[in-house]
Amino acid sequence: MLGRSRAPLAGLALVVAAGAIVAGCASDFAPKNQVTGVRILAARADLPYARPGEKVRVQGLVHDGRTAPTSPMRVFWFPAPCVNPIAGQYYACFPLFEALYPVGVDLTPSLVEADEVDVAIPQDALESATVRPGQGERYATAFVFMAACAGHLERVPRRSDVGPNALPLGCFDEGGRQLGADDFVFGFTRVFVFEERRNAIPRLDGVTFEGGEVDPTAGVTTGTCKKDASGECKTVKLDVRFDDAAAEVDPDNVDSSGNVGRETIYVDWFTSVGKFQTNRKILFDGTLGRTPKTPIDFSPPATPSKGTVWAVLHDNRGGTSWLSFPLTIE
Repeated sequence: MLGRSRAPLAGLALVVAAGAIVAGCASDFAPKNQVTGVRILAARADLPYARPGEKVRVQGLVHDGRTAPTSPMRVFWFPAPCVNPIAGQYYACFPLFEALYPVGVDLTPSLVEADEVDVAIPQDALESATVRPGQGERYATAFVFMAACAGHLERVPRRSDVGPNALPLGCFDEGGRQLGADDFVFGFTRVFVFEERRNAIPRLDGVTFEGGEVDPTAGVTTGTCKKDASGECKTVKLDVRFDDAAAEVDPDNVDSSGNVGRETIYVDWFTSVGKFQTNRKILFDGTLGRTPKTPIDFSPPATPSKGTVWAVLHDNRGGTSWLSFPLTIE
């Protein structure tokens, strides 16, 4: 493992960072759901709640949205998790990067270059864990870090004017030039470690377009932007299919009367052409149940094109699944 701390743990939360933590996302002024440049859209662990000593497989959903790339995108993983950083903050792991890796050296030999990685949860991961008020079971936090880079990674001195989350890593081309946000994104996913508790991955059963089932292989074909009387593009609607059972009972969701609720389920949408009217839709509320308005509005581009749509289904405890399909605008 990268390191340990005996500080109290932070509260339970799903954390997936998509975007360079210091430099910003690939297109700072484009909608977050519009995929341009090198992007990490999501990451998923096959065991969102793992036990000490278990091996967890983590997979990244990455895409190269550059229109004229000069070098291919590469995906790197740090091979060991960072367990129990101070206050449960991902950036509390950065001093460990500084201790392990010298400045200005290609880190490729020390990393795993692949779309997915297996990481081992230390047998003693719960050794320093304590039970927080309101929680019935002690747990630990394990961060797994990854990067998508159109070159190779090197450690860089952290900027003192940014704060503790200043990224200690950079992406460099063969000539030693540091690349910007269109060519580099850094991210992480968080795995929780319990003695017994589990969390199943919410299953995404399918996607609908204008109410009809989408074949993920054939995808969707729709027309270009047709403006309405207000000058806005007429939108079309997409939605996801899932069973209510995907929202498991969440033992931490307890109301003032002692009633135990379920997980919250939500979906993030991404596209490489056109745009969605919002980034995220809440599909199932842990207290109220399935929400009434789950379809999302999509605005096609003005010109014919081809691209990809991604739907990423999350629960609020780290479970993630996704589905993608081709999109043709004609």
